[in-house]
Amino acid sequence: MKKNLVLSCFVLFCFPCFSQVINNDFFPNDNQIDKQYEIDMQNWITNYEWRVVVGKYIELWKKQMYLEMERLITVIPDSEDVIRENQKKWEESLELSYKLVFDTVNLNAVGREDLIGNFSAGRITQYRERTKYYLCLFYTVKDQKSEDGCYTDTHKPELAK
Repeated sequence: MKKNLVLSCFVLFCFPCFSQVINNDFFPNDNQIDKQYEIDMQNWITNYEWRVVVGKYIELWKKQMYLEMERLITVIPDSEDVIRENQKKWEESLELSYKLVFDTVNLNAVGREDLIGNFSAGRITQYRERTKYYLCLFYTVKDQKSEDGCYTDTHKPELAK
């Protein structure tokens, strides 16, 4: 019985959600943040400039993630506390992961720039994927609440600046 319930919940919440993300209708891969990131990554010269670019896009995706979380809360305000608590736990888990890396890895070793670059790019990806998660849930809930069961939005999501 438990397995069927878990499977039903997965199908109910994940498949509609994944379909929104996969078809990129509401979160295209060529969004303005990613486009500008690609441009900025071609223009840095020093390690400091590289770190500034990466930091900028970590913060942009983090801000975008919060925009999408707030948008989700607008359609399910009764779940606001749960959403915020879930987000808090996600961030705590992320911070523990970062701490583990910085406490374990010798950042003075040869090749540290490559390690730090990959780690930082991974942080960007984590915030970007969390943003997609919130946007996906938003459209899934909107679909379920619409009268004809098919909510469509002709506007692309607002991007953080």
